[in-house]
This record gives sequence, C-alpha cells and structure tokens, in this order.
Amino acid sequence: MQGKALKPKPLRKENTMDITNTPTPGVQTKEDTIEELNDVTRLMIDSYKGYQAACEECDDSFALANEFQERAQRRGEYINEVQNYVRQLGGEPSTHGTARGAVHRGWMNFANIFRDDERGAIDSVEDGESFLAHRIQDCLDDGQLDDNAREILTRAHSDVKAAERFFDMLDEAA
Repeated sequence: MQGKALKPKPLRKENTMDITNTPTPGVQTKEDTIEELNDVTRLMIDSYKGYQAACEECDDSFALANEFQERAQRRGEYINEVQNYVRQLGGEPSTHGTARGAVHRGWMNFANIFRDDERGAIDSVEDGESFLAHRIQDCLDDGQLDDNAREILTRAHSDVKAAERFFDMLDEAA
C-alpha cells in the first residue's frame, strides 16, 4: 500500500454549511416573523387610536360614531391576537403605536378645527387605513411570515380592506 495515494473522501451534503450568513429569500426565521408582526402591531395600534379619536369627533352622527367604535373594537381584537402570537414565538410584543401615528392624530385634531369634524375624521381614518393595508400587504408578499402569522395578517388585511371600501362608499355618498 505504500505506493498508492490516498484520495480524499468527498464531503457529504450534511457536512457542508453556509458560512455567508445571508438570508435565503422566501425563508423566514422566528425573529423575522416577530419583527414583521411587531411592525404591523404598531400600525394597528395607531389605527385603533385613530378610530377612537374619530369616534369622539362624530358626536353628531350616532351611526358613524358606532361604526368607528365597532372598527376600533375589531382592530383591538387583531392587536391582541398578534401580540399573543408574538409571545408564543418567544418574542416581546409591541404595545405602543408609532410616532408617525401620534403626529397624524395630532394633525387630525388641528385640521378639524378648520373644517367639518366628521369629514375630517373620515378622511384621516381613511388615510390611515390605506397606509395600514399597504403595509400588511407588503408583509404578506415578502415571505418573512410563518403560516400562522400569514393567516392572522390575511384576516386583518381583509378587515382593513373592508374599512377602505366602507369609507370609499361614504366619499361617493358625500
């Protein structure tokens, strides 16, 4: 056996590893899911607070105030569901809205001084819902959600889109 050279054994697939540390497109980690859910949660909290503020502006219209109240309640249910799922994943759920949302509500209050409160409330909520719908759709499209998170956000997205349609209908009637 002295004259024979030893041939190295080929590496088996399970012995190789990716050392580049770059995420694989379309493959999510638990941390990716938590981050996406917390981002959307902050926006849903903004939406919830926006509905509450709009409800206060519509004291002349019981039907519209009731609609805002019901939508705030449903939004709160989605917030709780997402926060609970983040906890199940081992993460810390977001409990506050965004600075942008606070500024938007402040602007809504200021702008309503100069125009019809109901119309201003509708316009402000409609703008917020449009932004939220786009952000949820981005999360659904980017592949960073697990199946449970995708199911929760798909239902939330349907609710937000229904709100957009409702406010479009109000615009057409005005």
